[in-house]
This record gives sequence, C-alpha cells and structure tokens, in this order.
Amino acid sequence: MSHPHHDGPAGEAVALVTDRAAQRAKELGAGEALERLRAELEQPPRLGWRIRTVTEGGQQVEPYPTRIEGDAAAGRPAINVVFAYAPAPPWPPTVRIAAVVPEDPPHPEP
Repeated sequence: MSHPHHDGPAGEAVALVTDRAAQRAKELGAGEALERLRAELEQPPRLGWRIRTVTEGGQQVEPYPTRIEGDAAAGRPAINVVFAYAPAPPWPPTVRIAAVVPEDPPHPEP
C-alpha cells in the first residue's frame, strides 16, 4: 500500500514557500529552519498530520500543520507551520508552505 505522501516513483515532491510565509519566517529569524523543512518535505516521509482533504481548483489538496522547535541560543521561538500537499495530478506532487506562526511561550505558574 502506498503512503499518501509519496505517490511518485521515488516519493519526491516539489516544495515551495509562499512569499508571505518566507517573509514571516525571516521576521522570526527562522529562514534557515524553514528552508530545511522545505527540503525535507520534498522527500518521504512527510511531517505533520493531515487536517482534512479539500478540493481547490478541481485538485485535491491536503493541509497539514507541523512544528519547528525553537532555538533559545538564537532567540528564535518555536514556530507552527501549515503546508498544503497536492498529490497528483499534476505530476510531480507539490507542497506549498503557506503559513508560519510563532508559538506562544508557556506562561509561568503563579
């Protein structure tokens, strides 16, 4: 049985970052971390968990959230990332990183 994230012969997908997501990652000091995630999303296994499947322009799209750990030494908070996976057609499958949101830090106990 094929995993839903690697429909292609080698399981590769084309992964892109939207302009807004790239800008937000840069503002948060997470540009390099987002680029590593983008590269990782081109190869199986994929990260995150499917929220649902929707139809967008006649094509099935699966939105997924995932998390990039923070880096205290670099002063970067953990960030939540939402990406959309479109299996095929078209070939190859595509991944669009669409949102980057900083995670709220935990509140200290009183």
